[in-house]
Amino acid sequence: MKRTILILLVLFTSCKEQPKTDNKVAEKVKGTDFGLAHSDFAILQFNPEWYWIFENSKPSATDLSLNELSEIEPILKKAIIEHNDGLEKDSRWRLELEGYKRQYVAILNEKGEKEIWINFFCEDFEFEEWRTELPLVEDGGNCFFNIKINLTTKSYKDLGINSIA
Repeated sequence: MKRTILILLVLFTSCKEQPKTDNKVAEKVKGTDFGLAHSDFAILQFNPEWYWIFENSKPSATDLSLNELSEIEPILKKAIIEHNDGLEKDSRWRLELEGYKRQYVAILNEKGEKEIWINFFCEDFEFEEWRTELPLVEDGGNCFFNIKINLTTKSYKDLGINSIA
């Protein structure tokens, strides 16, 4: 009887802890100033077949922490503000940070600096494998864009928006 209670207690504790951890991670993400829900982004490990993302470098895969996600946001905001400066409010080239799912791919470049390629696509774009694969699309305008952030230098480059068909 004592053994059964102990086993049940261990199982109950184990089962109970997992959702708590998941909720904490989701709450931390939701509580950040960038307001991403846990379901709005995916962190993908660099795949050498994606050579076109980091041209002219030999990237080595690296992890991306929650703290680093929050460090990225001010750099992204600056990039979007600078991009939108001078564009009309209804421009097809205007960008926002809300309303998109994101894919993050982090590497260490040849200088040892952490670079992150972020792929944005509209939330209503249907691509079931988005948590593990990159969607390859043509056109789509500002529904699809990407950018590279260098966390070491706190800079951005290569902001690219899909063309409009």
